Order: sequence, then structure tokens, then C-alpha cells
Amino acid sequence: MKIDNFYNLLLENDLNPFVLFNSNGKMKDFNKEAEFLFNNASPKELYELAVSHASLSFGFNRKFISLKYGKSSYYAILVGYINDDEIALRLYKEVSTKDELLSIQDIELVNIFSLIELSKSTTLLQSNVIIKEIYDVSIPEIKININQFLLTLNECFELFKDNKSLDLRVYIKIGEYEMINEKKYQVASIEFVSNDEILISKSLTHKALKAHINIFIDNHTLTLDFPIIL
Repeated sequence: MKIDNFYNLLLENDLNPFVLFNSNGKMKDFNKEAEFLFNNASPKELYELAVSHASLSFGFNRKFISLKYGKSSYYAILVGYINDDEIALRLYKEVSTKDELLSIQDIELVNIFSLIELSKSTTLLQSNVIIKEIYDVSIPEIKININQFLLTLNECFELFKDNKSLDLRVYIKIGEYEMINEKKYQVASIEFVSNDEILISKSLTHKALKAHINIFIDNHTLTLDFPIIL
């Protein structure tokens, strides 16, 4: 096998997404991992990311930067170009330790609606926020790390304690599943919708990770996704 072919195969099967653009921002090449990335980030967005972090002269620039697209998080990027016609972008993916955490940390069977009420009543005790609730009560008791889950909920409710109103929705995501330890689980969501801008801290992201929760922000919506483990 020629060395060029070997390197191409390594790049194609890399865990980290790689995209090659021309000078007009059109994609010339990408690997398998980048195909998954395109579900949550447009080529235009990735091209602009590459250009904004490119070195001032020909060469490569590695930058440690926190990025999140969909359920995947990245801790660094590499941008390189050796002529004016092409620019390459590689994102370095954070490897999830969810499988390890689930096997090590204690998880207990609990009614999540009880935890939501507990968190809401304690965190919003002095708040005047009006909450509109839509709950899918068919969600059964599930196994979670109760302490970490509550810490995550508490910080979420803290974000909205000065709001006038808040929509709170709890439901099962139809057709969505999460693979953990080679088993498939349905996904439940807790959705906070506000009229105000939502900004989350690294502290909340860290708490969510420890609670095995995927956290997303879209416009004025904060969503917590977690597996339904019975």
C-alpha cells in the first residue's frame, strides 16, 4: 500500500472531523466523522470558523477552543493552508466517559417529576416567575444519579428566577435513542423556554455531564436530554 493511500485511510477513519475547503468556501473533501458533524453545523459555519482562526501566513494554527455541535463537544481545532486555493479544518473531539460513569457512579430509581418539583420549589422560593407546565406523565420512574441530577436542575432553574414567565415541558423524544454500553435507551427531555436570552456557564455544562445529561441551547430554549434507564 502506498504511503499516501495509508494516510488517506487514517484520515477517513479518524475520530476527529476533517474538512477541506477551496478559497470560495466550497467543500473539496471530508471524512466520515465530518458527515455526522454536518447534521449540526453547516459547511458555511465551519468554513467561517476555519478562516477566522487561520494563521496570518501559510502554515498551521492549533487553537484550544470549546465548541459544541449537537451532542458532540470539541476542545481544539487545527487550521492549515499552504496556498491560496485550499484551507483545511480539523476539530478535536472530546471523548465521552458516559459508559464509565454509569458503571461506576450510583444510580437510583426515582420519579423525575418529584425531583423537578423539589428543585423548582427550593430554587424559585423567592421568585415571582409564572411557569406553564406541560408534562408527559407516562414517563416511568428511571434510574439516575439523583444528587447530580438535582444539582443540574437547580442551576437551570436559577437561570430563570428573575424572569416573568417560563414554559417547562417534559416529554419523551419519539424516534430518538441513546447507545450506552451497547444497549439502546429511549431519550427524555426537560425543556425550558424563556422570552429572555439564555446563557449557561461551564459549571452547568460540567454538572450536566456528571449527571449523564446532554445539554443544548437553541434560541430561547434550554433542553436537557437524558436516557430512560429502567
